[in-house]
Amino acid sequence: MTQPAPPKTPMSVDQMNENPAPSRLNLDTARVRLTEVKSSAAVTSITWAIFYVLSVILVTVFITAIVLLPSLLFGDDRPVSVTWYLDAITWGWLVMNGVPPKLGSANITLIPWGLAVIPWALLFRAGRSFSARTAHGVRWYIIGGSIMVVIYVVAISAAARFTTSINVSFSDSWALFVSVSMGVSAILIGIIRGAPIHFGARIPPLVLFVVRRGAGVVLALVGLAAILLALRLLVNFNSAMDLYVGLNPGWSGILGIIALSLGYLPVLVVWSAAYIVGAGFSIGPDVMVSPFIPVTAPTQLPPFPPLVAIPETAGALAWTLPALVIVIGVLWGVGISRGLRKESALTRMLVGFAIAFVGSAIFYCLALLSLGNLGDVRLVALGPDPLLTASLLWILLAFGITPTVVLPTKMFTRGRRPSISIVPLADIDETRVKP
Repeated sequence: MTQPAPPKTPMSVDQMNENPAPSRLNLDTARVRLTEVKSSAAVTSITWAIFYVLSVILVTVFITAIVLLPSLLFGDDRPVSVTWYLDAITWGWLVMNGVPPKLGSANITLIPWGLAVIPWALLFRAGRSFSARTAHGVRWYIIGGSIMVVIYVVAISAAARFTTSINVSFSDSWALFVSVSMGVSAILIGIIRGAPIHFGARIPPLVLFVVRRGAGVVLALVGLAAILLALRLLVNFNSAMDLYVGLNPGWSGILGIIALSLGYLPVLVVWSAAYIVGAGFSIGPDVMVSPFIPVTAPTQLPPFPPLVAIPETAGALAWTLPALVIVIGVLWGVGISRGLRKESALTRMLVGFAIAFVGSAIFYCLALLSLGNLGDVRLVALGPDPLLTASLLWILLAFGITPTVVLPTKMFTRGRRPSISIVPLADIDETRVKP
């Protein structure tokens, strides 16, 4: 006689957790592996690097399209196909990133690098955000930063290579040089600023002292030049408006003129600084604008409203402009005496010369960026002579710094503690003579 089988008892939850089904086990394993992949340094570093650099490219393309589309859609010379619209926006994007175009046979090397500040600042922010987001060590900072630079350089070089036409073209070498310079400088500085690594602690205080005050000299000179340029534009405001009305750009061309004015504004500020230094600048072959040339030779300039700020004559008041640079040197000499009051006069003088040299070197680079061509033979070599301008700036700064740094520091300190000291300061208690 057979007995009935015992009823099946349901499995408890604990038993099910101890012996999970194969499908659930595979799902949990996949989730763990996915979490490990997401948290790995390689994936996060590469993903965020690609995301940030592509976001910079898309934002700059969007800005270029906003500026150019009104002129393209409502201007007289409207493109006839979508390809032409894309080419025009790409050309504008390359110019915005600092790549000089070639219009026909004329090389435009005097670029509106004021516009290039926008992608540079975005790349800097991208580098800083990347380093703050992916704190996986120096190695991944280098790898991620390299990926960002490579993507940016490839995008610029490819755009310059494949959008060349008969009327507008871009040099491959210029595109490579500009993109590498902008990408490496902006992203590297951004990563350094965002990383939790204090690189400044490894730099000697005296070097930081010299570099910061050298950069401050340039900022003071550029600020003074900006004030002078603003006054010139204010005095010649009616002439600028007459020139603008003569251009008759229409509402669709207003954005283009504003963009070019903002782009060339830093160039004009550097020209104004070179004028203050006394070197002046060139506006054509054998045509110099200088405070020591009473009347500037007439020449034909492009009908661009900000160019009305260029002075046509120079009086006795303009001859005193280089004295302002000497005043800057005197003020910086006072700062050197306060910061290095424990050092000898010779040491302070050498530091002052070094500060003047750093400022002159920085301004040499700015003058080099503000020198170039705008077209044919009449508009070549526009801007200041970089070497002459930097040399005069160093001489004037040294002339103002030297007298103040060799004077006794008691005249400027009044019990102030020195900012830095080459020779370590001894504690007062250690110098007392024990009885």
